Amino acid sequence: MNVCKNFKFLRIARDCCIRNLSGSRLPGPRLSNAGTYTLEPLTKRELVRVHGAEAMPFLQGLVTNDVSRLQEPNGPTSMYALFLNRGGRVMYDTIIYRTNDPDTFLLECDRDASSDFRRHLRTYRVRKRIDIDTVDDEYVPWVLFNEQRTNQIATKKTEDLFITQDPRLESLGTRILAPTDLGINNLIKNLWRHHEVVASNSTPDSNYTLLRYKQGIGEGIEELPPGKCFPLEANADYLNGVSFNKGCYVGQELTARVHHSGVIRKRYMPVRFTAPVSSNHIVKSVAGANLGRVLGHAHNRGVALLRIEPVLGSHQQLVIDGERCYVDRPQWWPSDVTSKRVHAAIE
Repeated sequence: MNVCKNFKFLRIARDCCIRNLSGSRLPGPRLSNAGTYTLEPLTKRELVRVHGAEAMPFLQGLVTNDVSRLQEPNGPTSMYALFLNRGGRVMYDTIIYRTNDPDTFLLECDRDASSDFRRHLRTYRVRKRIDIDTVDDEYVPWVLFNEQRTNQIATKKTEDLFITQDPRLESLGTRILAPTDLGINNLIKNLWRHHEVVASNSTPDSNYTLLRYKQGIGEGIEELPPGKCFPLEANADYLNGVSFNKGCYVGQELTARVHHSGVIRKRYMPVRFTAPVSSNHIVKSVAGANLGRVLGHAHNRGVALLRIEPVLGSHQQLVIDGERCYVDRPQWWPSDVTSKRVHAAIE
């Protein structure tokens, strides 16, 4: 099968993408907000193709989100979801992209876990008429973002690119799936006329990983270790990554029970450090109580799975390796995260 042929915009999907990117129904490459954007290839992510007549019901029975929405005429062009084990714990995170073929989906996954991820899918394939393979040699995911702006940039039509806003948060920028042989200079030329927007390579101070850490979002098997946390602890309910109205899927029972009970003791949160982080990633109170663990860090930022009540409710000092650290409540969290109901359930 020719992946490129199956990877062009549907008219409806394209119009939806343009509206997401520009905030306007007017077509054409228009500058919506001038500024310098970071354009970065996501080298730690890989694309896996699931194709076949039973692809949609197959994925529907495995992931936390409602995949059927991708086939609706005005449905989203991409979707965040998690694969769980039978105990309801997170195995793999993914962004699912629809194509112009209703029987073909592209799944973004951690490159280091690609083989295990595909093996996980094939375990549940049984006799379903689907094919599962990597398209790593054909397409590469990129991200375009500007930390100071949430409005994205209108693009012209292309047949080789798939462009969609990150389905988790607008502040995470725009996902671009491009041919592997398309470098940053050619990609910019394909996206914008007359270089109306300045797009630069990532730097140590401006890159996608730091952007995620500042938002408190884990990604990949290092930050979301397989079998170690629950989807609501990973903020899947706040990141548009779980549907509580769809039918059954692997791990669904416990996820629904936790959601309806409100007993969520821990969540992923952004952390700021005052000193370099060593191999000891345990976050403690000054009194020595273990409050959680840092799962990813770069420079003075990181993401950690922490207990909600002691960290956000008591305003106590936090330390790691004896050095002070700070936890920021993500602005994108709903205002009732630390509600009395949740605290009562935790206590």
